[in-house]
Amino acid sequence: MKTTMLTAAVLAFGLTQGAMAAGLDGTWEPLSNTATSITGSIEVAEDSITFEDGSTLAIAADGSEKGKWGDQQAAVEGSIFRIDPPKDLTLLNGNKFCGLPGNKPTYLVLAPFDDGMSLIVYTGDAKPTPDADPCAIYNYAK
Repeated sequence: MKTTMLTAAVLAFGLTQGAMAAGLDGTWEPLSNTATSITGSIEVAEDSITFEDGSTLAIAADGSEKGKWGDQQAAVEGSIFRIDPPKDLTLLNGNKFCGLPGNKPTYLVLAPFDDGMSLIVYTGDAKPTPDADPCAIYNYAK
């Protein structure tokens, strides 16, 4: 019984530490034109992402998967997060987080590359996989 409870506690702790455990927490500066004009710099925390305009998106870790996420050329371990509740923020210059009005993002993936990170946004009820079509991709550097 104690072993089962300890195992469950360790697994739960691991799932909730997604961004921090992957070294993706902290401040990220926009690297792509898309990120510069829509999100600006971002602050990634264990349970939220805060955008340059002060908007905050609540997130919850939902595992990880290795693959070619978004427009990446190499397979990487992407940290998957549920957006809770799903919502499409209006960010810099009146731009929507998911790109098109009416699309409510439900998941995002933080995927590292070289000296940067991609934030890849998805809609729909299904947990995204590397071959899923995103509604937006933003690239950042530390």
